Amino acid sequence: MRMKNETHYDIIADIHGRYDKLSSLMERLGYTKAGDGFIPPAGHRALFLGDLIDTKPGHPFPGGVRATLRAVKSMCDRGDALCLMGNHEFNAILFHTDGPDGKPLKIHGSRNLLTHQGTLDDFPNHAEPTSEWRTVWLPWMKCLPFSIDLGGFRAVHACWHSEFLARLDGKSLTDHAFLLACAEKFTPEWEAIEAVLKGIEVPMPAGQFFIDHAGREHKQFRARWWETPDDGILCSELVFPASGQVTAVPVDPVAKLMITPYPTDGRPVFFGHYFKPANSPTHPERHNVACLDHSAATDGPLVAYRFKGGATIKPEHYIIHS
Repeated sequence: MRMKNETHYDIIADIHGRYDKLSSLMERLGYTKAGDGFIPPAGHRALFLGDLIDTKPGHPFPGGVRATLRAVKSMCDRGDALCLMGNHEFNAILFHTDGPDGKPLKIHGSRNLLTHQGTLDDFPNHAEPTSEWRTVWLPWMKCLPFSIDLGGFRAVHACWHSEFLARLDGKSLTDHAFLLACAEKFTPEWEAIEAVLKGIEVPMPAGQFFIDHAGREHKQFRARWWETPDDGILCSELVFPASGQVTAVPVDPVAKLMITPYPTDGRPVFFGHYFKPANSPTHPERHNVACLDHSAATDGPLVAYRFKGGATIKPEHYIIHS
């Protein structure tokens, strides 16, 4: 999706149903509550980077997913906001869509149910064909773009990767054949979706693994996709966010080829997804690269970046909910 840049964009990532934090942040940004959503101050527009849904296990906020969806959609409908797709929206679409074999495109196993339960709780009649979930939210989420280029800056949920974005350009999950291709492992569409919505995941050397914030074991880690990996770079240096769980062993030279660095002279790019520690300082990862997910889904702040133009992302333009 490509649009003409506007004066000021307030860029917000990964709400995960925490409507309380969203309301607080919008007030701090000078937005006024109106109906389900918020009206921006003159010359401003909001940009949401996806993952509106799915409260984190152990951090319930009843009604928050429904309220967040209604707020964001109402703002988008009025032209006061834009919204991108996150991996949680994508996974929800698969969860509630049957494949040609009659089985859900995303299995309803215990792990997936746990992740999606906060959303299911807000829509207890989600399985009914006439429910709000199936008549409003699934169709709306299918229409969300995978990235946006507003001229002065770019935004994506997890990773700006030119090759993979090109595969998705002009595509929509409203096209059922395309949706099925995205859901099938190892297709070109699946590979592109995985990178753009979930980031570049680099395999660890044989026998190595780490435990994530949710206590899950992983044999691959999310990489700092914007950097150029030097010869001999260690897994502990390439992982993002930094993690003491990832050991200081060399990255496989073949795995380094997975990284397509973001140009140092490229336009500022914003993303969410990575669940940075709640106490992470509010400053960019690089002068033109910024992750805005500061773990608002749990005990972290909901963060916005107020883009006012320029080639450099400035710490003073970060705003957090009160």
